[in-house]
Amino acid sequence: MRYSLNIEFLVITIVVATFSFTAFQRNFIWSNDFALWTDVVKKSPYKARGYNEIGMYFYELRKPDKAIPYFKKSIYYEPEYAVAHNNLGLCFLAKGLIDLASYEFRHAIKDRPLNGMYHVNLGIAYLKKGWHELADREIKIGKTLRRKYPRKQ
Repeated sequence: MRYSLNIEFLVITIVVATFSFTAFQRNFIWSNDFALWTDVVKKSPYKARGYNEIGMYFYELRKPDKAIPYFKKSIYYEPEYAVAHNNLGLCFLAKGLIDLASYEFRHAIKDRPLNGMYHVNLGIAYLKKGWHELADREIKIGKTLRRKYPRKQ
């Protein structure tokens, strides 16, 4: 009986130590967004969200040229992924590629018409083209939707 308890204690100790070590190792992967989402893409290479998040990492660093391929890959794996279309549009807008940005914002709106931010972004693109009436209309739609559906994606 006593021998059995020692084996159980040893097994429990090994299991706890293994889980503790695994949790400790995960801390390195969660050290920043790039490391986390790169790990996600490595483990789930055919899912769009990981690529989109890596793209956002570079976009937030104001590196749209590095972000664009990730957003495109995200869209490749999920063609109707409105968030990635919007984010790609933001990159194009940052680079001054207004027509491409407008296309991506319109695609995002087609996929998620109740997301007010997509309308606002399209309005900003229209402003940059000098299309003030269209810009005002989209921005008003966006503001209305944002008030009506503040958390709508």
